[in-house]
Order: sequence, then structure tokens, then C-alpha cells
Amino acid sequence: MRRAVRPERVDATAPLSGRFVQAMRGFAGAVCVVTVADGDERSGFTATSVSSFSAEPPMVVASLKATSSSAGLLARTRRFGVNLLRVEHRAIAERFTGFRGEQGGARYGDDEWVRMTPDGAPLLADSVVAMDCEVEELLVRHGHILIIGRVRALARDESAPRPLVYWQGQYTALAGPLAAAR
Repeated sequence: MRRAVRPERVDATAPLSGRFVQAMRGFAGAVCVVTVADGDERSGFTATSVSSFSAEPPMVVASLKATSSSAGLLARTRRFGVNLLRVEHRAIAERFTGFRGEQGGARYGDDEWVRMTPDGAPLLADSVVAMDCEVEELLVRHGHILIIGRVRALARDESAPRPLVYWQGQYTALAGPLAAAR
């Protein structure tokens, strides 16, 4: 038996941010690392906020905190990479959060990084999907930057590896295809 979602009466003057964060944890998100570089200067961040914006032209949208160490470099270079991580990449996802103190190039570790275009961002060689992108617009709102980017090149692993997912405040994996509904 399914349990119905019941709306709660909310005091309009009470802050919703804490409850909102908890509610958003119910939305499973693909874990990506967004990379930014200018010569030897490298940065990047872990994001579950990457999604398709349009197919024609190919565009993606992502967001990051305006105080992120990657924000200035992204604004300057106007190039970024999107790397959809596989289940085995949990350590990479954790490094790119910066929560353990890794900054700049240290977030890249000893993993293999490649470039699809001469001026593009580093892309993880064995990611599920890797996209080289160019910033079309950066919108600053409420302490965050919404990145709208045009995909310039992409690669995807045709073997369909399992992507890393973030759900209910933890990293996890998809269980597999659902059986057809009867």
C-alpha cells in the first residue's frame, strides 16, 4: 500500500531552508566533477546539479556556490569540463568537494586526465560521460552561480558503466533496470 504525501501547513514566517535541504535529498542526482583550468592552474568541484538544458544546440546547466574556489577561474577562462563519475570514482567525488582540504590541482590526484580540445578543461579519461563546454552565461543569484554552457565535444563509455549517484545524503549506485510494470 502506498503512503500518500500529505502537505503540511507551514508558518509563512518560518524559514524553510532546513526542511528544503532535507526534502531535496530525496532527489537522486548523478555525481559529476566539473573541471576548470588555465594552463597549470586547475580547480573543480563536485556537483549533482548538472543537467541537460537543450539538445539543439547541445547545452548543459550546472550550479556552484559563488564563494567556490573555482568561481573566479571559471569566470576568467569561460571553459569547463563535465565528468559523470562511475561508482568506482567515489574518492574522486570526495576530493573535489574540498571538504578534506584538497584545493586546486591537488583535487586531480593521480587519476588520468585528458583534453578534447586544446583550450578545454581536463576531463577524466575513464568517466561515464565527459563533455568539453564553453560558458554561454553565468547568472549570479542568492549566493550561487548558474552556469549555462554549450557542449563543444563529448565522449561516453559505450559499455554503460554504473554511474555514481548521490541520494539521501550519501553516495550510492543504481540497482539496475526496473522490470516492466504490469
